[in-house]
Amino acid sequence: MTPVAAVLVTRNSMAYLQKTLDSIQGQSRKPDILIAIDDRSTDDTVDLLSEAGFTVRTSTSSASDLSTRIAQNFVHGIRVAEQHGAEVVVLGDHDDVWHSDRVAHQSSILEANLGLAMVASDGFLIDGNGVALPGTIRSTFPIPDNFAQLSLHRQLGYALRHSIATGGASAIRPARFSQSFVPSGWLHDRWWSLVSVREQGFLADPTSVIDYRISSDQQVGLNAVDQNRSLVWWSTRVRRLRSSTGRAKDIASLLRS
Repeated sequence: MTPVAAVLVTRNSMAYLQKTLDSIQGQSRKPDILIAIDDRSTDDTVDLLSEAGFTVRTSTSSASDLSTRIAQNFVHGIRVAEQHGAEVVVLGDHDDVWHSDRVAHQSSILEANLGLAMVASDGFLIDGNGVALPGTIRSTFPIPDNFAQLSLHRQLGYALRHSIATGGASAIRPARFSQSFVPSGWLHDRWWSLVSVREQGFLADPTSVIDYRISSDQQVGLNAVDQNRSLVWWSTRVRRLRSSTGRAKDIASLLRS
């Protein structure tokens, strides 16, 4: 079977990390390789990761911009995973809950479709206490049902105007991305989705593979006020991601590649 790695990026992640690790350990197809890039945590995050069997590397990013720093950490993670022999990487956020068949589902798609570079799946939304919120990742970031049948020109046009992938619910072939860089100011999932669309290696998968946690302060309560605050945070994130398509130089470089 294809060697599969789980890659996490962490920073003082103790609030929810154990639930994430439990869900990874409970996979029907367990990852062969466990990699975490830790961004200088001062709590017990590194110890918890090590106890769960993760190879932990310290972030090498010096970026002050948060999006750039996160992207550089994930690039670091997939490079380490590839060095350990991974041919498929399942990406994860430190606070989400993986459904038990996530690794099996996404790795089987990539194994059966060798031309794919990235599988972007869906996920249910939960608050800081694990309570379900309305909608899914895909209902917030909609993709046309006929996206796969569109011309490359129309796919790129849509992907440039909309966010079509969330890293925490995605899986990739590290060999297709590990030797490239993510331009400053871009999140890794946003850029990698554009690259994979350009290479005709992107799949929008409708299956929900995670519970995607939304919390502005990592302590979202159960009541309606707190849930509404979570949804406001999510909407703000959507607008911020969509505005990133205005980086004309990066886009021009992408289209020339």
